[in-house]
This record gives sequence, C-alpha cells and structure tokens, in this order.
Amino acid sequence: MNWEQRRSFITSHVNKVPKKVTKNPESSKRTDSRTYVLTIDNVRHQVCKKMFLATLGIKDWFIRYWLTKTDCAMPPDVSTSTSNRRNPGKIEDHKHVEKFLADLPKMPSHYCRAKTSREYLEPIFSNMTQLYHAYKDNCELEGRECLGRKLFDKLFLKLNLSLFHPKKDQCDVCCSHKTGNITDEEYSQHVLKKDRARKEKDTDKGIAQSGACHVFTQDVESVKLAPYLQASAIYYKTKLCVHNFTLYNIATKEVMCYWFDESNSTLEASVFASCLVDHLEKVLSIKLLPVVLYSDGCCAQNRNVTLSNALLRLAIEKNILITQKYLEKGHTHMECDSVHSAIECKLKGKEIYLPHQYMAISKTARSDPMPYEARYLDYSFFTDFSKELIYKSIRPGKKAGDPVVTDLRMLEYRPNGTIWYKVSFDDDLHPLPHRPTPINSIKQINSLQKLYAARISITKRKYQDLQDLKSVLPSNCHSFYDDLPHSNH
Repeated sequence: MNWEQRRSFITSHVNKVPKKVTKNPESSKRTDSRTYVLTIDNVRHQVCKKMFLATLGIKDWFIRYWLTKTDCAMPPDVSTSTSNRRNPGKIEDHKHVEKFLADLPKMPSHYCRAKTSREYLEPIFSNMTQLYHAYKDNCELEGRECLGRKLFDKLFLKLNLSLFHPKKDQCDVCCSHKTGNITDEEYSQHVLKKDRARKEKDTDKGIAQSGACHVFTQDVESVKLAPYLQASAIYYKTKLCVHNFTLYNIATKEVMCYWFDESNSTLEASVFASCLVDHLEKVLSIKLLPVVLYSDGCCAQNRNVTLSNALLRLAIEKNILITQKYLEKGHTHMECDSVHSAIECKLKGKEIYLPHQYMAISKTARSDPMPYEARYLDYSFFTDFSKELIYKSIRPGKKAGDPVVTDLRMLEYRPNGTIWYKVSFDDDLHPLPHRPTPINSIKQINSLQKLYAARISITKRKYQDLQDLKSVLPSNCHSFYDDLPHSNH
C-alpha cells in the first residue's frame, strides 16, 4: 500500500470511542479511546495496537495525525516525498559532487576506446581514494559537508566516468574463456597463435644476436601531462599532452625515445613513420643489414598503408629487406615496455614544469648497459608519408570474405618495390593483390613534403587553463606557455 491507501485503511479500521472512566477530569487531556480492527476473510477482528502497527509497518504518530486531520491527504508518491522531506540538503550535496566531477579535465577521445560513451579523467589520480580525498579537500575549502565514500563512488559510476589507466591491451579471448563465453577449441587456437608469435620473436632475436640482422620492438608510452605537479590547482585544469615513441634494439639493447607534445604533432600515422624512418636511417648508415620490427597490431600506429609505404621507400633506397611482424592481441609485452617502466619509476615524486623535462629524465632512467637516447621533436621534424603512395592499400584481399588488414601477421618490404604478406606465421609469403607504382617513378624520402607548416593550435580552454597554472610554476617557465599557439573560439 502507498501512503494514501494506508491513510484510508487506518481511518476505516481505527475507531474512536469516548472514555468510560475519567479519574481526574481537570488533569486528563485524553477524551477518547481507540480500538483497532483487522479484516480476515471479510470478518473484522479487534486486535491490540502493537499488532496493528506492526502489520502496517507504521508508527503511532501516523495514526494520531491521520485521525485528527482526516482531511489532510499524504502525497501519493512516497519515493519522492519522503526523500525530499527527510534529506532536503542531500540534493544540493549530490549536485556539488556532479559539478566537482564535471569540472575535472577529461582525456581526449583518441586516447580511449574508439566506441565508448564513457569519459576518462586525466591521469592525475591513480585510484579512487586519491580522487575522493581531492573531493573532501574541495568540500573543506568551500565549507560544506562531504558525502560518504560509498555514495561518492555511486555518483561517479552514475555519471559514466572512469579513471584513465593506460596499459597494455587486455586479452579479450582469455577473459572470455575465463567467463565461459568462448569454447575450449577457440581458446586453444588463440594460445597456439600467442605461442607461435613468441617463438617467431625468439628466433629473430637469436639471428640478431648473431649479427645477421637488426631486430627492434616499438611502442608508444602512456600519455604524459605537462605541467604535472602535486598542487591541487592542477586537478581542474586541462594540461598539455606529451608522447614518447620508443624503439628498442633487441641485440644491442640500445634505446631511442622520441618525445613530442600536442602543439608540435598529432598522433597520425606519418608521425610514427617519421620517427621510425629517422632511427632506421641512422642505424643502417652504421651497419647495413635486414631489419625486423615487432609491435602490437594497432592499426593507427603500426598496421596501416601510410607506415607501410614509408618502410617500402626505405627498403628501396637502402636496397635491403625490411619486415614487420605483429604479436597476438592481448599478449604484446615487449622489451620496449621495460623502458617505459624505468621512466615511470624515475618520474615518481618528481614535478614536471615543461614537456622537455620528460626527455631529460628518460636519459637518466637507465645507466647499465648504457643510458637511453632521447630527442625532443618539433613540428618541422615530421614528413608526410600519406601522399604519393606506392601501394594504395595493404589489405591482403580484394573481395568480400578475403582477409582484411587486421588479419595480417607479417609484412615484408622488398627492394624491388613490392610488399609480401602472411596472415599466419606458418603460411608461405604471398604478394599483396594490389598493383604498386613502378619503382622508377618513386620519389626519394627526402623529397617528400613536410607534414606540418607550423605548430598546432591548442584549444582556447586549454590555453587559458595553462595560463592559470602559471601561478604554481617557476617564472622562467611562463614564456613557454605564453607562446603556445591556440584558437580563439
């Protein structure tokens, strides 16, 4: 029963009768007695007050109120009326939490999953406890009472928010097998692919250590922010994104880190191709050997037509064989990950005022067998490899049902201007089913256009936030943020 039904029931099942005996008329305020009735099988039975109250789940004051003011009806919707009557200040507290979370800067969508409605906070909080403490500090600053942790977490999830935890891709197949969503046969095939990719990499590592080829692993470190401080002022301000593309030579253990920020480059394929070609040209100028590259299967970064054309141009110019190989999704841990881990350890407890400090710190992250090399790039470094393509597509098929780009396990770039592929490491090599540009009409790499003519503008809000953050930065850092190009809308 709702409150209106209970009120009607009580007024019809509680009878007021005059008092039979009054010992002291002057001091007695009660003028009547009450009898309580419950109906069972259409028969009315008188019961005691305790049983009557327990049956309806109400308190005695409800009966007194409804019997003395029978013309006053209760609102029919108890879920709304009671919450507003009981917690008139809670609505404002909830709104304050929502505003606090809404004001925190979010990661741009291209750092998250391609299709998601969830928003991710910038990586300034490593866990929910840190976020809740920041909320409590905010409440203390504004002189208001803070909500409990449980309710705070509930509102956080209700707003479809999440902390940004960049990490290696988790294996969907392994997770699905644990929950019983795929068959043992499918899982066994997945494990075979994983083990086969690892075996292929171990074989190439042995060849590289014998001096017969160069073998590299490559990946991008999780996004960094500048400035990065312990001050609470940074919580509500958007910051400059900084990236590190890393190459690790398996045989020599030499490492190259290419650092750049969002005012000098985006994350398009030509950016990674420029870094890769630059490093390989230096290595090949010292020792001209075939090259093998290992990476995950990220299409925007490692498995796309722009990067493939850049590597093919290099293979033609240097007259060598260059091979790309892709590890099984969810099992892509490589030697270059140890570089990122070492840099993360070196960054602990340090404050970053300017983006190029990341480069300086990465150089000191390892001493044995040799320090990491690092370089900070500006917009003029990058070459546009997306124009004048030798191959228009790297799809290993043409018609419906044929393999697609994500099926590729190996791409081989030959000095004769052709690309060969495998969709399984145990398959034979096949030429891509697309006609390439004749080799005699291919331009040299150094004749290609630059990717950017000037620095890239950041948003007006980000520029203003960075200006606000100058109050917690040393004065000799202010000019860098003043000179950042930005839009006016």
